[in-house]
Amino acid sequence: MKNFICMFVALLICLLSNYPINLAFAFDGEIIQYDIYDENGELLSFTSEAEVGDTILTKDFEEYQIYEIDGNKCYARYFRTLNWAKPNKAKNTRSTGKDKKLCLYMTHNDESYTPSDGYDSIYGQGGIHDVAKKLQAELEKNGIQVVLDETLHIPHDSSAYSRSAVTAKSLYTKEKPDALFDIHRDGVAKKYYYITNNGQDFSKIRIVVGKSNPNFEENYKFAQQLFATGNQLYPWLFLDVYCGKGHYNQELLKTNLLFEMGTYLIEKEFVYNSVPYLVDSINTTMYSNYYLPENDIIEEDPTEDEFVDEDVKQDDFLENEKDNTTTEENKDKNRDGSALLIVTILLVGLLSFAFVATFKKKNK
Repeated sequence: MKNFICMFVALLICLLSNYPINLAFAFDGEIIQYDIYDENGELLSFTSEAEVGDTILTKDFEEYQIYEIDGNKCYARYFRTLNWAKPNKAKNTRSTGKDKKLCLYMTHNDESYTPSDGYDSIYGQGGIHDVAKKLQAELEKNGIQVVLDETLHIPHDSSAYSRSAVTAKSLYTKEKPDALFDIHRDGVAKKYYYITNNGQDFSKIRIVVGKSNPNFEENYKFAQQLFATGNQLYPWLFLDVYCGKGHYNQELLKTNLLFEMGTYLIEKEFVYNSVPYLVDSINTTMYSNYYLPENDIIEEDPTEDEFVDEDVKQDDFLENEKDNTTTEENKDKNRDGSALLIVTILLVGLLSFAFVATFKKKNK
């Protein structure tokens, strides 16, 4: 009996110590997705995380804002149209005299691609690290110096952005980059990211901007510039620009973006195929005069009843850590519940065995 108890305790310790790894694999294949509909009931977009007040910028440069969430369905109203003057291709000359430097890091290091990596999440360096390295290599081919920081910020929980903030601040302070990119992959169905162009398989890319940081307007404008450039050069490349409620550590500089490089159900190789086109869009936007200074946004003011009152929600937007982690906290609860269930089952098994052993001993 004593030997069994010792074996059980050892097994329990091993299980709990490796629990994050087992957990990452346990929910492989599950899709947690919000579908976003416009006023006409048409599917507008989709996301793995959503909050009232989030906005979506479509490829037509129409901006919609989520005003209601019912279960996994979100409802968005037309907000405004952002009109960009067409790029002046005749004056598209690349800068050669300016030093080019970008920094890359990953808040959610575990994110992976099920078809290629075998799992949607790998505790440690997931498949997203491979994508970041591919992005680094392609940027360097274009004469851009790249600092890729592979510091781990695991586990993938509500404090991940707090941990990655240390990395982001260190990169910003030491490297003084022209831009800082946080590399992710999404958690929605493959069909929303998968696309073919000229017979080749690709993954679309989503640009994400955090609304709860003092640089939001500047970051959003930069996202729009990149989005417009990509749409002009490679119309199939970008999915949309999603402005979420969090800050995503984008308060450090005005050219700080988060990229969703496909989704966990898409082949990683399809993401690789898209990287050179993303790099060309970045290089063109940041280091050329593809857009002349006079080209700017022309905003059409919405009517007062067509959008969520941001002033009413301002207090919520200022709760940065809470904003970033609402969904993560829900995931933590699921993880804790699963852990409790496993421990409970093992304890019940131990008690049952002990009861049977005691009963047999008394009846000998």
